[in-house]
Order: sequence, then C-alpha cells, then structure tokens
Amino acid sequence: MANRTTANLVKAQVKLLGAFQSSELRFRNPATYLALKAMSALMFPNYQQLRVREDRTIETNYAKKGTRSLGTGGRIHNHTGTHGDTAVLTPTWVTYDDKFAMSLKQADNSLYNAQEQMNQEVTDIITNFMEGYETLATAYLFNNRSGVNVATYNGTFDATDDVFEIAVANETLAVQTTEIAIDANKYPKGAVVFCDSISYGKFLYQKNQGGGNNANLSYQFDMNGLTFVHSIGLGALAAGLVSAYSKGFWLVVPNGTVATLPWIPVQNRVGVSTKENEYTNILNPIDGESYAVHSYETRVDGTSVNGYTQDVLSQYQFSQDISFAKAPLTTSTETPILAFGIV
Repeated sequence: MANRTTANLVKAQVKLLGAFQSSELRFRNPATYLALKAMSALMFPNYQQLRVREDRTIETNYAKKGTRSLGTGGRIHNHTGTHGDTAVLTPTWVTYDDKFAMSLKQADNSLYNAQEQMNQEVTDIITNFMEGYETLATAYLFNNRSGVNVATYNGTFDATDDVFEIAVANETLAVQTTEIAIDANKYPKGAVVFCDSISYGKFLYQKNQGGGNNANLSYQFDMNGLTFVHSIGLGALAAGLVSAYSKGFWLVVPNGTVATLPWIPVQNRVGVSTKENEYTNILNPIDGESYAVHSYETRVDGTSVNGYTQDVLSQYQFSQDISFAKAPLTTSTETPILAFGIV
C-alpha cells in the first residue's frame, strides 16, 4: 500500500498551502460560497453531531409568526384567541465528488516524482471543488430569490422577475435604496450584498466619491453595515431574466439567514484502514473544511497510464456532502434573499 498511504496525502496538503499562492495555479476565488459559509454557525451550530450518517434526516422546528391586526373592542370578559403554530425545516444534502488514479510505477521515468504528481492531483481536486461550490452557491441564491418585496422607495418590485427595479436615473442612490428596502422588509441592519460585475464596479466607484467630490456618494457605504461580494456568475444568470438587467444586478442576504452545511462520514473523520479500503480526510486550505478521501488498490498492466506491466493502480475519491439552507418563511414565495436590478 505504499502508493496510497496517508502520509502522501499529508505531504500533498502541506504543499497546497504554498501552491495557491502561485499565479500558475490561479482559480476563481469562491467569494460567494465563502460568504455563505461564514454565516453557517449562526443557523445550525450542532448539525455535524446530529447527522451521524448520510441517510439520517435532520428536522429543525421553528415557530411561525402570528400576525394579527390590533383590536379596538375594549376589555371584555369572554375574549377568545388563536393558537400559535410551528413548522419544520428539513435540510437536504447532496454528495459532490472528484477523483483521480495513480499507478505505482508511473513516476519511474517521469520528470516529476510520485509525490510531486500526487501534489498536483490533490491541487486540482481542491480547485475543482472550490469553483464548483462557487457555481452552486451563486445558483442557489439566484434561484431562491424572494417573490415578495414590500419596498416602494426609489423603485418598484417586478413580480415576473422577482427583482426590485431601480431606474438608471437613480442608480447613484442604489445602495441607499437597498438599505431602505432591507428595513422596509423588516430585516435588521447588517447584510451581505452579492453583486454581478457591473453593479460591483458601480458600487466601488460610488464608494470612492467622497466629501471632496461634487457628488458625495460615499455616505451610503458608511451607514448601513453592508458587506459587498463580487459574485461573477450572477451576471449570466440575470441576463436570462425577462428584463436582462444589463445595467447591474445584485442579491441581498441579511446576516445569518443563509448557510452552507458541509459534512463527511465518521469513518473519514476518524480514519479507518481495512484490507480493501482506506478512509481518511484532507483539509482544504481555501475553506478550512475537511473532505472525505476513500482509496483502494488493484493489480493492473499500467502501460496505458505511463506505468508498466506489473503495476498497481490506486484509485482516490474525494467527496463532501453539502446542503444550502435558508431561513424558513411561512409565505410560500418569500425568502430572505432580496434581488435588485437597475433598469
């Protein structure tokens, strides 16, 4: 089992820390995914202990809000009231994986030794996961934008696209308008704004128009507790809507209302080695999470993979279960993800 020892993975992991500082191994920064991950502890602090295996369902109970108009009938002896209610949120996990194979003899006549080749394979695994998760996170936010937005200041809500539209004539007040819309929808201060490239560029420009300029726009960025994230994939998604939003599109998530929930099996967490398989894990230096690693060996003629006739092929699969979850709301089309666009 010399070609699939845990030590090889550990050495590869050490190399990762320096590898991602190299421009040669550049990849899209998973800014959207990492921003959602930062909120996760607020929503499900102990889900790792509750989900002991892939087939175990976790249910989270929450109280429904009882919204009623105030009465004016005065104090009476036979008043009757309604009962409060609760509901259940059930997160759903999906297993994502990536894999590679290495033969025992593939490095014998190569410029790169076996450890260097292992390092590169693991590097590719990590970048594939991060770019994949960024795409998934962006799509989740976009596809779960709210169908309800009660704001009216400086714009109107388009119920077809589920986007609060701000006229281009008012785009210099877009951040102020967004902050007022968050308040109108009864969310507290503090939110993450996921921007397409156009809106992100405009907001950067506006942020730097300070008191020394004819038009002081920077005050909008000092008053509202908003964090801006460049979500590159949002532009292409917004372009598919009826209004296309080519002048700027962004999504607002109040702090702590959307989360990512990564998980791996207990065997991978503790490490289990059998005659046929090995279960271990590796730490991703980008998101700080552990990813499950499963490996096994087979006898092969490795000539087709740069090995040789009497060879051993080691198969590696890296995996992680992940769930994207949002704070539940009782109105069927309402979510805490508010969409905005300039028209």
